[in-house]
Amino acid sequence: MADIRTFIAVLLTAELRSKIGQIQDRFRKAAPEVKWVAEDNFHVTMKFLGNIDEARLESIYAALERAVADGPEPFSVNISDAGAFPNVRRPQTIWVGLREGTENLAALAGNIESELDKIGFPKEGRKFSSHITIGRVKYLNNINALAEALQSAEVGEIGVFDVRSITVMKSDLRREGPVYSVQKEIPLNQVES
Repeated sequence: MADIRTFIAVLLTAELRSKIGQIQDRFRKAAPEVKWVAEDNFHVTMKFLGNIDEARLESIYAALERAVADGPEPFSVNISDAGAFPNVRRPQTIWVGLREGTENLAALAGNIESELDKIGFPKEGRKFSSHITIGRVKYLNNINALAEALQSAEVGEIGVFDVRSITVMKSDLRREGPVYSVQKEIPLNQVES
């Protein structure tokens, strides 16, 4: 079997991706040379696995099913604000942020880390950071223009989305940018009422 580039994500609705795209357009004007993420590819990364042998997918699915069984019930997350890592004066990653509901997202990410660690995917060395990447900076002609755009942007609340599942995604790297495809969607633990 072949290796596939894989990550675990929470996917967003088309409506929210469109709203985030409008925010992204504001920053694109200030820094067109940034590698901007395609609107269809906006998501919350829960864990990046990298290139894996396709034969490992079934054990990954089983680990994720255990992770959601001990995790939160479906919950809502608020998308608001924008910024850059490590900061707006030295941007490497441009993001929109997540607010209310992030403690559930972090708990879910912790469960995913623990279960995948048991099958050979080491835990991240850093704390989970809930955000949606909208651009990656390789170089900038005018760092001040982007920094000013990020600092002056009054993004506010973009929208709310329900986290009802996590999704194993495949990423095919192409010259025009990555193409993502769903491998398996795993619903969160649904407690019977």
